[in-house]
Order: sequence, then C-alpha cells, then structure tokens
Amino acid sequence: MYKKKTISKKKRTKNKRRYVTIFLILVIIFLCIFFIIKCNSVQNTKTLETSTILNSETKNNFKETTIQSTIKETTTINTTETDTKLNSNNSDTSIVITKGIINKSGNKQIALTFDSGWEYKNTEELLKILDIYNVKATFFTRGLWAKDHPELAISIVNHGHDLENHSLTHGHMTTMTDAEIENEINTTTSIIKETTGFLPQLFRPPYGEYDDRILKILKTNGYPYTILWSLDSYDWAQEMNGIKITKDYLVKRVLSKASNNGIILMHIGGFETVNALPEIITGLRSQGYEFVKVKDMLQ
Repeated sequence: MYKKKTISKKKRTKNKRRYVTIFLILVIIFLCIFFIIKCNSVQNTKTLETSTILNSETKNNFKETTIQSTIKETTTINTTETDTKLNSNNSDTSIVITKGIINKSGNKQIALTFDSGWEYKNTEELLKILDIYNVKATFFTRGLWAKDHPELAISIVNHGHDLENHSLTHGHMTTMTDAEIENEINTTTSIIKETTGFLPQLFRPPYGEYDDRILKILKTNGYPYTILWSLDSYDWAQEMNGIKITKDYLVKRVLSKASNNGIILMHIGGFETVNALPEIITGLRSQGYEFVKVKDMLQ
C-alpha cells in the first residue's frame, strides 16, 4: 500500500516538470518569434526612411537639374537675342548721332545714307550703282513707303543694305502726342520687319526734328540711337541760296566737306543723286575712305 502511493507521487512530480519544460520552451519560442518580428519591423522602418531620403534627394537633384537646365536655356536665348540686336546705351533716352563713335579698322570711314519719303523710281538704279562699286549703305524708310513698295524694301535688304526707321508718315513729330509718336515708330517697325525680315533699330526723325520727349519714347521702344548726319548733300533741293543744285555741285560739296566717321545725307528721290553717286563714291575712295553702314560705327 505504501509503495503504490510513492510511485504515484513520483509520477505526478515527473509530469509537473514536463509541463514546466514545455511551458518554458513555448515561452522561448514566443520570445524568439517576437524578437524576429521586431527586428524585421525595425529593418523595414530603416529601409523606408532610407528610401524616403533617397527619393527626397532624387527629387531635389531633379529640381536642381531642371532649374540649371532652365537657366542655361534662358541664357542661351538671351545671348542669341543680344547677338542679333544693336548694343543699347545706359541712358534713358535715345542718343543723337551725327558722326560715328567707333572705328574698328582705324582707317578713314564714312557712311552713305538714303532717305525714302515718297519717291521710289530711282531705287533700283541706286542699288545697281552701289552693287557695281561694292558699297553697303543705310536706308531710312517711311513706313508707308515700305508698305506701298514692298518689292523695293525687300530688294534693299537682299542687296545687303540696312533698312531703318524714318517714321510712318514723315510728319512733324514734335507736334504729336506720345501715342501718335509711338504709332509712328512702332507701326513702321512692324511693317519693315514683316515685309523684309529686317529688324530696324536706328531712327532718323523727319526733317531732323526731335526733342527730349521723342528721344525717351524712342529708347523705350527699342531705338538706342537717333541718327542725323554730319553732311547734308542738298540732293533734295533743286536750288540753294540762288545756286542751282547740279550733279557737279553735289559731287564737289560732298568731296570737299567729307570727314572721318562722317554720315552723308542723301535721298532716293534726289534730283541728281543717281547721276552724282558714281563720282562721289570714287572721289571718296581716292581720299582714302572706306564705306561702312551706320551701325558699324556704333558697335
């Protein structure tokens, strides 16, 4: 009887130990699983943070690259525009020019200029003479002249000459309102550009009349220089102070009064211009002058 009880007690103790062992094993397994899950969670969090940082850096790099690219493109465009435009001046008004201000070659130089108001019949003949003597000149045209004779305006540009602004109607601009002055300037700019593809950037006021108000409006509207002349040939007149203006008169006047960096005023519709031009060109060359366009003496 005693022996039976002892065996039963031993058996219970053994079972108890077995349960404790199983429990401990389960606890250990649970803790291992928990630890593994925790480690994975931390790793995923770090990966996510790293990914976020990398994405942020990538976006910032993309933005920076885009900004740099945009700046580069803008600079290229601005450089191109600057290359095609006449250098401006630091004044808030258009600068009045009567003689060239730059001499690149160091030699004597002079510019022939031709105004076109209403007359047009001599245009092709003048262009032919300039071609024969290999002279490039500067033409100042009334806007409505270019509109009425687009083929002549195009021909002037195609022959390598500059076609600049001489107002729209050739009126007395000092008596006009600001709006009227702007219309005279800008409408002519548009006509010349749309007709010939040439962008005018020099302005010659009708009759040589201007004031500070006109000069400010000119500068604001893209005309840094207002071009007058150092020598009026008088080819627009038939008589001057009782003296008849002949071909010989024009030749003598121009050759005797020419000066270095000079700007000579002539006209497409001049009475003796076509006849006098060959001798004027050869005579000036014999005096050592090189022929340039007005803008070549400004930049």
